[in-house]
Amino acid sequence: MSSPAPSTAIKEDASETSAGSEGVEAGRGALFIGFAKIYFMFTGSLQRFALPHLIGDAAGYGAFGVVNNLISIVNNTVVQATVPSISKFTAEDNRRTDAVKRAGLRMQVVVGGIPALIFLLGAPLIARFEKAPDYVGYFRIAAAIPFLYALYALFVGSANGLKRFRTQASFDVGFSTAKTILLLGLAVAWRVTGAFVGFAAAAVVILIVAARTMGLPRPKAQDEATISPWRLVGFMGAMVAYTLLLNVALNYDQPLLRRLAGDTADAYRAGLIAGHYDGLRTLALLPYQALLVITFVIFPLISRSTFVNDREATRLYINQTLRYALMLVAAMGVCLAARPGTLLAIVYPRDYGEGAAALPILVLGECCLAMLSVSCAILNAAGRAAAAIVLIAITVVAGIGAAYVLVPAAEPGPKMLMAAATATTIGTVAGFIGAIAYVRRGLGGGLPLASAVRVAISVGIAVAVGHFLPAHGKLLGLGVIAAVALVYVLGLLATGELGPADRAKLLRILRRR
Repeated sequence: MSSPAPSTAIKEDASETSAGSEGVEAGRGALFIGFAKIYFMFTGSLQRFALPHLIGDAAGYGAFGVVNNLISIVNNTVVQATVPSISKFTAEDNRRTDAVKRAGLRMQVVVGGIPALIFLLGAPLIARFEKAPDYVGYFRIAAAIPFLYALYALFVGSANGLKRFRTQASFDVGFSTAKTILLLGLAVAWRVTGAFVGFAAAAVVILIVAARTMGLPRPKAQDEATISPWRLVGFMGAMVAYTLLLNVALNYDQPLLRRLAGDTADAYRAGLIAGHYDGLRTLALLPYQALLVITFVIFPLISRSTFVNDREATRLYINQTLRYALMLVAAMGVCLAARPGTLLAIVYPRDYGEGAAALPILVLGECCLAMLSVSCAILNAAGRAAAAIVLIAITVVAGIGAAYVLVPAAEPGPKMLMAAATATTIGTVAGFIGAIAYVRRGLGGGLPLASAVRVAISVGIAVAVGHFLPAHGKLLGLGVIAAVALVYVLGLLATGELGPADRAKLLRILRRR
């Protein structure tokens, strides 16, 4: 076989060097954003645990939950669509950072203003639909939050597009802190009303901080790179559609199970099944939540490399991202599936243990969903949002179709939980396989086959060890889970999947600049 031409070899070496330095930068970004997400989850848990005591009655806490959940649907969609949209066009060419901000600001006034007006003016109708006329005031206070979130997300997206990951993480930490202090502090004085006032006040504070840190868009310069506002609006529309479908994929299975269980079981038993399944989902979704960090970090890198048509750099980014994502998600998967009965006994009351056999199946499904979300983030960054939408739609349709076939045929109880978990997994596996095939064909990169085989071998050995090690009780069960994790890592080392180059890169990531 002839060796490559010198110019080709030099170009490939340069691409690998550039990808390597970008990889270290991305690794540091993952650490910053990962810490911010962990902090966000901690403060969110603190709010949920403390608020019922501060409000003082279950009805008041229920009112907060209803209004907050409806507001959160809008907030999550707006933020999850805005951040990648602003990031993509900023990362493509940072000379047009201010142009993107100006176009984005006009867009966000509409994107955030419409739902804000709906909640403000439609509060009586929404409260009437909930059969709770006393919620009107809460909806009107909370109406400001989607508008503030829309503007705040603009500056977060700008920071992400400029690869200012530390700044992005500081915004998340600052907002989480301000929200916890103000929401809980004002709830002490004014209960539910105070909680929403505190929520809105925290959004105002972080919006001001983010705007001052990232800067308001400057007047257009004569030589400034420009962007068509309609291009931004079009991509944002696609991201809204994708985000809505992704949230459906994340949440459809539990209410669908409750609906199908109600056809074969009485209302009480169907409610128990739905509750037990929701407990399984809380654990099984941990790998997905962990891989969210990777989607934030890879997005600006792929946006830039595809914009300048650097296919070699794009291929390297994709290969490395999917490889590391698979190693991480498999590590979490084997830990969650090693001793499902032990985990459920530690976290939940005893009756949740009827879902022990279903947990490993659901963990597999949600691990595939996590990998699918990373693949779709790559596609969105490359400007192929339509493909990402189709892949998520396939996931949802396949999962729902499988549920209608499997769940009604299962006996209420553990078998029905296994049927629901299997249906969900069928959908996510279908979406993941489609994503891997499309990414490889469309962008030239993908999950390296050798890496997939070595990770599968490591997982198989770890699962076998977990199956044969005796464990009785919670303490020994946790010991087995730790042993399984260790065996998995040793498997990666023994097969060469986690090699000297990976360890050197990790040290560079952890080392201070």
